[in-house]
Amino acid sequence: MIKTDTVWLGMPSANIEMARKTLPVWKQLGYNIVILCPTFLEKEYKSLADIIISESETDGYQGWPKSVNIISNKLNNVDIVVAAGDDMYPDKNQTALILREQFLDHFKGTFGVMQPYGDKFGSMACPECEQICGSAWLGRDFRNKINKGKGPMWEEYFHMYADTELYQVAKKYNCLWIRDDLTQYHEHRLRGTHNFKPTIPSGNTHKAKLIYDERKRNNFPNTELL
Repeated sequence: MIKTDTVWLGMPSANIEMARKTLPVWKQLGYNIVILCPTFLEKEYKSLADIIISESETDGYQGWPKSVNIISNKLNNVDIVVAAGDDMYPDKNQTALILREQFLDHFKGTFGVMQPYGDKFGSMACPECEQICGSAWLGRDFRNKINKGKGPMWEEYFHMYADTELYQVAKKYNCLWIRDDLTQYHEHRLRGTHNFKPTIPSGNTHKAKLIYDERKRNNFPNTELL
């Protein structure tokens, strides 16, 4: 039985070595975890997560946004899902329970997106850049209602710019809470501690930028509430 009155960390992962470092930290702070992983790594992830979704169940890996939506659909009654990455850590000064209470109090419910911004890395360290929700807390009503009920992430993207659109769409619907007081540290490979590269098709960044620019010009169509 899936616990609904709690916070779930949900993400695709294929970097088992990194997951062994980060996922126990989330567990220690009270998060439940669901992982979508390659079929050949299922056994490795079972000791780390509460729920495993195998890529054999999803016609293979279809990108980060699609994976988040698959997880969101499975956890459709859960209060909050954190859409982070396996190279990210939770804020180590707060438990999942405390942050859930703050989220529900701030939004007066679950229609909201909360993004910790204490880790100034990438675009978060660049005020003039397009900002992102790269490890966002997604409330139940937001996940189930945005994009006409098709899931919180726009699936036309494979990886890049999905978190950029999420930021803009949450702003559009006046339900974005930026938390500079919370840090979800991103141990990205560009910080030099590992060299694992996610599976992203060649040319994805350019293609995603074209999609994003067109959608932004048109005020992100088809994101209306169900």
